[in-house]
Amino acid sequence: MTKIPGKVARSLRPVVSGNGVKRMNTWQSVRAEVLRRIRSREWPPGELIPTEQQLAVQLGCARATVNRALRELADNGIIERRRKVGTRVTATPSRRTTLEMSVIRDEIEAMGAEYGYRLTSFSRSYPTEEAMRALQVSSTDELLIIKANYTADGEPHCCEAVWLNPRTLPPLTREELEDQPAHDWLARNVPLTQGRFCILAEGATGDCATNLGVAAGTPVLTIERINWSDATPVSFARQFYPPKHRLISED
Repeated sequence: MTKIPGKVARSLRPVVSGNGVKRMNTWQSVRAEVLRRIRSREWPPGELIPTEQQLAVQLGCARATVNRALRELADNGIIERRRKVGTRVTATPSRRTTLEMSVIRDEIEAMGAEYGYRLTSFSRSYPTEEAMRALQVSSTDELLIIKANYTADGEPHCCEAVWLNPRTLPPLTREELEDQPAHDWLARNVPLTQGRFCILAEGATGDCATNLGVAAGTPVLTIERINWSDATPVSFARQFYPPKHRLISED
């Protein structure tokens, strides 16, 4: 289970009323309690969880507070909500296997080009708003952020930023990523059971614009990916490709 820093844990601790009912005052504390029950397997994958009204009574809060917490978890793929059916913990494969992830090396070599990889940054930092939502952590949780560049025949192909939650992963050092991307390390060391993609266009900024050789603000193809191990999100990646890059998917 992810350890929450003491200061945050105190702010999320439910208030116990005189009748013994736990009271949750914020949607964040409700979300934390729902995650705890999922990760402890009190609610295993595929199981229906109590209704919003039942949870509101159990946790001593407004139904709207429960709704906000469950929407957040549904948006991140941890639970599934269906009208007239209910809310269910997202089912994961019973056989623990490593997901087949898109490998940038394969993309480049399929083009007949020479693959190049360079680790540019390995550091700890507090999460961005996007990383906080994706990994279901608080703004005070320190995460690992790994940045890397990829080239095809020496030309810019992709720049990548990967956020990792060290509390949910085996120990990782910079040296281990000098010759292999973060996703290759994940595939070898973590039983990933679920992945989710988001594709968008975004203006390149800072180091990304420089590494891709484009002017700041140039729209580039952006791919976001969240990986889970059971009900725990363990990585959040953002990959940026230069203009005119084509994304091809085969079934």
